Amino acid sequence: MKSVSVAMATYNGARHIQQQLDSLAAQSYLPAELVISDDRSDDDTLAIIQDFAETAPFPVALHVNNDRLGYRRNFMQAARLSRSELIAFCDQDDRWYPHKLAVIVEAFTNPDVLLAYHNADVVGHDGARYGSLGEYRAKRRSNLPMSLGPWTYALGFTQVFRRSMLELARFWPESLDHNATGERMAHDQWYFFLASVFGSIIYHHEPLVAYIQHGGNTYGLERKHVAVSAIRFLTENRKGHIARYAVALERRASILESAAAELDEPWQARARAAASRYRELGMLYAEQRNLYLSPRFPRRLSVFGNLVTKHGYRPYWGLGRRALIKDASLGLLLGPRLRRPVDA
Repeated sequence: MKSVSVAMATYNGARHIQQQLDSLAAQSYLPAELVISDDRSDDDTLAIIQDFAETAPFPVALHVNNDRLGYRRNFMQAARLSRSELIAFCDQDDRWYPHKLAVIVEAFTNPDVLLAYHNADVVGHDGARYGSLGEYRAKRRSNLPMSLGPWTYALGFTQVFRRSMLELARFWPESLDHNATGERMAHDQWYFFLASVFGSIIYHHEPLVAYIQHGGNTYGLERKHVAVSAIRFLTENRKGHIARYAVALERRASILESAAAELDEPWQARARAAASRYRELGMLYAEQRNLYLSPRFPRRLSVFGNLVTKHGYRPYWGLGRRALIKDASLGLLLGPRLRRPVDA
């Protein structure tokens, strides 16, 4: 079996971190090490970690940052400091089930598998289960390179990936999170993106973690009302979002082209093929934005016709059917007169 480093990013997690640490110590397949990057906590987080390290059944390496990095850079650093062949991201406030690592490590018997992830129970602070991470599931257990959509990813604490992908971490500062203006990709977005390009991704349907919602999560699970979300999507002028998506896709293409220049086959060919698909999709988004910028109907009609001709509304590596419905109705008819969302 392969060795696993657990990469944990912490910041003021004293209220919840003990149960997470205890669940790591209770793993039936113990990690080779726990690597913790702390973002200058000023509560009892460090003391709890140090007490745990004295009796932990594996080495605990604690690194305290000189300056606050924020959760994105903090997780990236925790991964960089890890030494095992496999790296498992870990939040400070969840609870791993005892068989998590034993189950997920089995996915890496295939050398082409670069990342594996799993389902999780969504649990309230009172311990009551009220769902799972169904929205992040993959349709198939095994997913070949570029077989998942460009926006597909999995929450970090569900991911285990090969350390070899750290070699491309130097390109991470060039990335862009399509959901957050001016931010680099989150750690989980980044490694899922790389794995989806260069190798296979395995999805395990069984919940292996209790994802605890306590109100103070850095990134919690929002309970979405499907009808409300659909109405907002249809009635908002999302030209800001569309522009951000276009730039994010172009950044991914550029990163892959830079990486291809340094890689051997077959990774070089995979990087170049993926760069072409990301750039093509970015151009579709850039063209779609003109529907919501152009004040004249003939111009909007021309843009829409071009997108249809290019099969721009295909699923996964296109704009999708939902975008087709919106663009063909409110987008085409109203264009820039659609209201603009606050966060556009």
